[in-house]
Amino acid sequence: MATVIQFKRSSTQNAAPLVSDLALGELAVNTYHGRFYTEKNDGSAAVVEVGSNPSSLTINDAISFPTSDGTNGQLLSTNGSGTLGFVNAPSSGVTTYVYGITTDTTVISGADDNSATLGYTVGMEQVFLNGVKLVSGSDYVATNTSTITLQATSVSGDNVQIVAQTSISNLVQGFFADSALTATTADQVLSSNAVANKAIKYVIMASHASAGTHAAEVLLINDGTNAYFVQYGDAFSASSLFSLSSDVNSGNMRLLVTPANTSTTFKTFQIRMQ
Repeated sequence: MATVIQFKRSSTQNAAPLVSDLALGELAVNTYHGRFYTEKNDGSAAVVEVGSNPSSLTINDAISFPTSDGTNGQLLSTNGSGTLGFVNAPSSGVTTYVYGITTDTTVISGADDNSATLGYTVGMEQVFLNGVKLVSGSDYVATNTSTITLQATSVSGDNVQIVAQTSISNLVQGFFADSALTATTADQVLSSNAVANKAIKYVIMASHASAGTHAAEVLLINDGTNAYFVQYGDAFSASSLFSLSSDVNSGNMRLLVTPANTSTTFKTFQIRMQ
């Protein structure tokens, strides 16, 4: 007669054993998910999951994958410290809106034929009527950031295209950072990049509700062991809002910031060179 071998088990959704439930090397199974667990000890006892449908996934005790999906078109990205997550795909920096005109009109706004809602920066748009580029001010008026007003009526059957350049943060996505620092702790990390980037140019802007605005440019380089920077072009409305330093830490070249005030917001734009 065949012998049935059974492990400790639970049929409760998401239930997992504790260290106290298992002996070292013993197996347990959650029959709801088909997940196996065992106890390991590398100097500290812990229960690890070994099933084929894990509730979480960590590789080599170093890289952790997200437990839920991103949105359509997003990419998997690392924070440089072992945690992966989903981010928006890099943008070309240009969006084209297409409107097939069905009713005589001079106003172009709202959702286009692809359900994209018109949005642009005034002065950074181009407007085409049936393939012919229109002249701003003469042929159309950029009324606001969400409406284009034609000087002549566009009739049913016409095609209007609006080419809008998006913000700098979208032009080089992933090289733009926005941080709100609540303390004046020395050397708070403003930005961190792998040593593979031998030189980085920063434009840094700090703003504070009562202390004003401060902007500067910075060149940051490293030799694999140490980092060096030069700060120039400082401009501020009242007084300096930050001081900077740099280092190489755990394989990362870092630009560090010490805010002069609590609750200071920093924005940086970076050009990286390997």
